[in-house]
Amino acid sequence: MIQKWWKSYLQWYLDYTNLTQEKEQTSIAYFRSILFISILLLVTLIGVIAYIPTVIVGFINENWIVVFTDTFAIGVVLFVTFFKPLTLSAKKNIFSANLLLLSSVLFINHELSGNGPVLLFMTTSIITLYSGRKAGLYSFFIAMLIYTLILLSYYFNVIELVYTVNYHFTEFIIIALNNLLFNLVIIFSISFLINQLHRAFIKETKLQQELIVKHNDAVSAKIRAEKSEQLKTAFLTNLSHEVGTPMYGILGTTDFLKEYNKDDKEYQDYIKLIENNGTRLINLIASIVNISKVETGLMQVNASTFNISDVIDEVYATLAPAAKEKGIVFAKNNLINANEAIIHSDSEKLKEVLKQLLENAIKYTEKGSIDFRCFYSDENTIEFLIKDTGIGIPQDKFESIFNAFYQVDTEHKNALHGSGIGLAIAKAYTQMLGGKLSLENNWELGTTFRFTIDIHLQKKAEGSSAYKNTSA
Repeated sequence: MIQKWWKSYLQWYLDYTNLTQEKEQTSIAYFRSILFISILLLVTLIGVIAYIPTVIVGFINENWIVVFTDTFAIGVVLFVTFFKPLTLSAKKNIFSANLLLLSSVLFINHELSGNGPVLLFMTTSIITLYSGRKAGLYSFFIAMLIYTLILLSYYFNVIELVYTVNYHFTEFIIIALNNLLFNLVIIFSISFLINQLHRAFIKETKLQQELIVKHNDAVSAKIRAEKSEQLKTAFLTNLSHEVGTPMYGILGTTDFLKEYNKDDKEYQDYIKLIENNGTRLINLIASIVNISKVETGLMQVNASTFNISDVIDEVYATLAPAAKEKGIVFAKNNLINANEAIIHSDSEKLKEVLKQLLENAIKYTEKGSIDFRCFYSDENTIEFLIKDTGIGIPQDKFESIFNAFYQVDTEHKNALHGSGIGLAIAKAYTQMLGGKLSLENNWELGTTFRFTIDIHLQKKAEGSSAYKNTSA
């Protein structure tokens, strides 16, 4: 609270006097100016409070030197504090001269037994704080001159030292030398400390500025990267449309051409080749667009209520012919009861995850079987297991396979028919569905994938702009 009050007091004074602050607030002159203003205001406040009892005691004891000196000193302090036309430099000079005069008079009046030497010592230290080492040394030489004049006056009996009559002249000289030497050490110490603190502050300021520049560069780079990703996504989306439109026309034409030359096997094989490759190209472009949307955060979840068993049956029915054609035993084991099959999730993304994993299982399994299971792992989570007896995945590739465009077995003939995007999409979609995708270590026996989904996705999606909710 006191600190807050003092800051307000200081700001009020700066506004009152219209003192111009240095533009470069990291300069040492700026901090010394603020320090001087703080000292001036503190001396003004305390001086006014101490002046009244001091003058009263002076009147009672008829010590007119103290009365006149204190009155003059406090008058100068008030003049320096509240006289607006004075510049900051003039205020410093007048204030410093006033302190030196006050300490000199008190020194002469009370000699070594009074507070004059202490005030003289404090004056040189304070001047060093707000004006620098050079001004501090000037004040030190003035203090040395005062000591010298008093010693000479005492030696030649010009003045009578009432309070130090018991001191021998040699002792007086030793005390004076000790005070002056200690004062000189303090001046250099204060000057060194202020300079070191200022250097440390300058260094910290430069580091902060460098950090700000680096932060701004990082933010700019992030913005550029986001724009680049958005442009890439826009390009791919446009490419998907531009390629997809004529490709759908070609595929539509193949359906029409199938009706001709049904007995010509070679003709039908060519039509089928066109159809298969066209479909593969459309799926590839769609996958690239989807992974791009996932990476840029543009992919949304369309949550709806549906029967998960219907989705499982649909995916199984679509892929079963491909497994049968290769002679693979494709077993489906749906352990979800009919009364528990209604869930709230994104059916299209669930289909895509199942499709990617099951297509991979069929593609990389030359013989054997594929075990496809689904069941409740807890009351809010459904777990899927897809296990095949295919070529398997080495354990050191478990993390890499989920990276976009990465393929483990590039020498395998079936790898040439894949883009390396499917698992990346499957993992991203699984996370968007509130679950996770994992791979078990059974390389010698094939590959086993497990993934989970949250059956109440809407509850987690509420309040998030990343999700788009609908109802079916």
